[in-house]
Amino acid sequence: MGKEMAAQKAREVKEEIRQFVGQLRQKVYPEGHPEWGTSFSDIEELGVQIGDAVAREFTEQSVAGQAEAAAEREHRCPRCGGPVEARDPEPRPLLTRRGEIAWQEPQAYCGECRKAFFPSVAEFRHSG
Repeated sequence: MGKEMAAQKAREVKEEIRQFVGQLRQKVYPEGHPEWGTSFSDIEELGVQIGDAVAREFTEQSVAGQAEAAAEREHRCPRCGGPVEARDPEPRPLLTRRGEIAWQEPQAYCGECRKAFFPSVAEFRHSG
């Protein structure tokens, strides 16, 4: 993605965030704004909590999509180069800078080597 396109996407996302925040603010503050006298630190703390929740959800959805895409690809065993059989994903909690998220890590099994492999491991390679 070029710089121009990335800048345009950033502007679009920023506008969507602005609209989303307006909707959230309306849910949190029925009058559309905090009651007079609400401290700045209370307003900021709520904003931080909401921001962290958005960051966790964004990360969780992104890694889930990445894992689904990896599971659909054909992989080869890093040891013998033979085909591997897809297995059920392994639940893995991940600790991010914004808190813990759930992740289903894809895995595969090589019958020849009798070993499970995880596509998230760098040595697990894509076969073409």
